[in-house]
Amino acid sequence: MVYEIQKNFLLSDCTLLENLKKDNIPFRNSKFETFYTQITSNHSVKFQSFCNEFYKITKFNNSILEQNQEEKISKKKFEKARKKIIGKSIKKERFEFKFCSLKSYIDIYEEPKICILKIFFPTLDSSNEFKIPKDFKIQKELHHDLNSKHIVLYGFEYQNFDIEKCFKIIEKNQNFSLDFPNYINAYDGFRIFLFYLFKKLKFYWTLSLERKDKQSLCE
Repeated sequence: MVYEIQKNFLLSDCTLLENLKKDNIPFRNSKFETFYTQITSNHSVKFQSFCNEFYKITKFNNSILEQNQEEKISKKKFEKARKKIIGKSIKKERFEFKFCSLKSYIDIYEEPKICILKIFFPTLDSSNEFKIPKDFKIQKELHHDLNSKHIVLYGFEYQNFDIEKCFKIIEKNQNFSLDFPNYINAYDGFRIFLFYLFKKLKFYWTLSLERKDKQSLCE
């Protein structure tokens, strides 16, 4: 069966997972780590590990199509790439199970500790007809998939937005393009944009001066 329609729910806590374990529901669990070394509007480089396997995923976007290039790499290359990390890595543990014959996940993010329930449906009708049980303790339904780039740069949308975190990321690394999610207000977005622009201009000004100094030495 092909699962095409996905629903995401923010859980209040991990009680659902604990209850399913008590009911002896079979799980398959795996740990994931994801981080980025480059983020632009049309190009991103992501590194991901799971089940002791390591991958470099390069994503290209243009007006016509989206293309991913996936390359399996060694742990040594994975750790070397970590030195160029943007922000922090995203770590989570996934518990896969069947709910009413539907493929389902519970993703538990390490920091901050957030629990997400994902359920996959074969058709749009079955998705629309689905009613989440009340004892699942759903905090809210998320009407979009979680964007790992947005999480790295801006955090989770249901947390209090931390603009200082954005400033610190930009201070350390400008190897990305701003791509604001819709939950950031215009004022904060403008402040981030101005700080990002200032750091970019400073970087290129410093680079220009260094090149001039090198040319002077060669003459």
